[in-house]
Amino acid sequence: MSEKQYSVKKGDKFGTPFAGKREAIAVRVGEELHDLNETATADTNVFPVTLNDEYGLNILRHSAAHLLAQAVMEIYPDAKLNAGPVVEGGFYYDIKMEPPDQNTLGAIEKKMKELASRKFSIVREVHSKEELMKMFRENEFKLDKIKDHVENESTVYRQGDFVDFCTGPHVPDTSYIRHFRLLNVASSNYKGDINNERLTRIYGTAFPEEKALKQYLRNKEEAALRDHRKLGSEMDLFVFNSERAPGLPMYTAKGSIIRSELINYMKQLNEKFNWEEVTTPHLFKDNMWKTSGHYYKYKDDMFLFTLPDGDSYALKPMNCPGHITIYENASHSYRDMPVKFSEFGTVYRYEKSGEVGGLTRPRTFTVDDGHEFMRPDQIENEIKSVLDMMKITFSTFFEDIEVRYDLSTADKEKPEAYLINYKCRACGNLNEPRRMSSETNELKCENCSSADLEPDFSLWDNATEQLRNALVSSGINFKEYPGEAAFYGPKIDVHIKDALDRSWQLTTIQIDFFMPIAFGLYFINQESKKETPVMLHRAIYGSIERFLVILLENSFGKLPTWLSPIQTYIIPLSEQQKEYADEIREKLKERGVRALVDDSSESVSKKIKLGRRFRPSYFLIVGQREQENGEVSVRNRKDSIQNLKIEEFLEKIVGEIKERLIQQPL
Repeated sequence: MSEKQYSVKKGDKFGTPFAGKREAIAVRVGEELHDLNETATADTNVFPVTLNDEYGLNILRHSAAHLLAQAVMEIYPDAKLNAGPVVEGGFYYDIKMEPPDQNTLGAIEKKMKELASRKFSIVREVHSKEELMKMFRENEFKLDKIKDHVENESTVYRQGDFVDFCTGPHVPDTSYIRHFRLLNVASSNYKGDINNERLTRIYGTAFPEEKALKQYLRNKEEAALRDHRKLGSEMDLFVFNSERAPGLPMYTAKGSIIRSELINYMKQLNEKFNWEEVTTPHLFKDNMWKTSGHYYKYKDDMFLFTLPDGDSYALKPMNCPGHITIYENASHSYRDMPVKFSEFGTVYRYEKSGEVGGLTRPRTFTVDDGHEFMRPDQIENEIKSVLDMMKITFSTFFEDIEVRYDLSTADKEKPEAYLINYKCRACGNLNEPRRMSSETNELKCENCSSADLEPDFSLWDNATEQLRNALVSSGINFKEYPGEAAFYGPKIDVHIKDALDRSWQLTTIQIDFFMPIAFGLYFINQESKKETPVMLHRAIYGSIERFLVILLENSFGKLPTWLSPIQTYIIPLSEQQKEYADEIREKLKERGVRALVDDSSESVSKKIKLGRRFRPSYFLIVGQREQENGEVSVRNRKDSIQNLKIEEFLEKIVGEIKERLIQQPL
């Protein structure tokens, strides 16, 4: 079905224009989704939602989560359901039950197929809060949600005898849920708190077509082979030790080479775009984090401690306040702006034990961080400059990569989630968030102590518009996501898709009006008056760890030669060629090429087999003929072999490294 708009009159069902057309499963009014059987409260235009668009796929997976819950309750009537959200690649449902084994998981999936084939209508019902409390009186998890999120009334969805508390929407009936698979079982805790009740989390996925499901499962198998933890072990890149350093990765010599190359590349790019490199400490007193607002928003995710003298400190979860401290140490004129600081800053986040995993969810990681202080009239151009840095970076590391741009904005219905100004209705005073922050987060007017405050999003609206204009003027297609902004400002998030069609978030660009206010930053403007600068937060890689994961898994560890820890793996055919192999290694090292000689007693075929796990760029085989002719036998990653004079090979590989080529020219 097309993206054509259809008219729906007040009092009609949203699905009226699509009666008899199975393709439409829901409708979209702006960014709001509605069931086909919902009644329009005003004349409006709607877009049809199908299984083949992003909205429809999420609805299908949400409905599949309900089908999973229904199947579990039929097999295990004493189980207690918590919640079943859609996640990237599928869905899960958290349930209080004994964890099922693989056979039991198969039985649940079989029951789901049986229920789907019965074509239960999925019906939306509206109930009062009191009715909902009565309906779910035996489920403490649902009761909590009703108490926390329902004021007067809300909805449930019924399919057969199964009813779940949910705001929807869903597919019209269970027969739409045909192509699904339960994937695995994990453990979780209620509300993500390790002190709360332990739950069983069942993961699954669903697709509109069998072909897409099979491709996803093939990619999942391939992803297991490409898992960075597996590759990192094979290639000897990093070490994880859950007893001594849970969530704190350690890089080996080979892993440190890749890390250094990534840092050196970005340092060169930073210099080209006039970013000055700075260095800040790993910890600060907690009063700085209170001023910045991080303490009140993130203290449960921070490493906090108090020294014997009573001073309280925190390991830094962010680098921005350190850069602010450097900025405020000197005076700045409007002529100096923008001031740009960059740092490969290692930060620390207290990830819960059950959430820590490899380099994708560590407790410490290094951000290629940058913070820019600028005049308001410079915002759009500086955002475009960062976007240019991002494009150059992506073209250096990836070929034909799919890039998606998201503009993450504030959800104005939830002002408590953000640092914003509040206008006092009693006295008219505009209250800045830094002076209102407290341990209890109780907001009162700093002038008259009234709690009658109105959120003021004017600065956020300005920042959002600047980000939007930069994307539009750069010719970039993007989608807006209300409610996904950082707590201190709207942002642009950039995602890529890898070789296995997985989406990864990389670059982030955020505009921040509030930290400069919170710290009292200023520059002297053209009128010789103090003016508050605008702050831009940016990270091109995102973090070195996440970027390394993407590079490893996307390339199956076969990194471009300039990044490869072992660029040449030299194998002498016999003891007589060992000295010649050592000579070649020294010549390569003199030209800056990383080389390793395998002079073990194994056969050549065994040496190549053993060496492949390190993913060297080239194997260099040297025998008597090569020694006599001053040559090397060069084997590339496609097992193409050619003999070259050593000087010719040196010239070619040095050029390949210097130009940072993605593909091997040899």
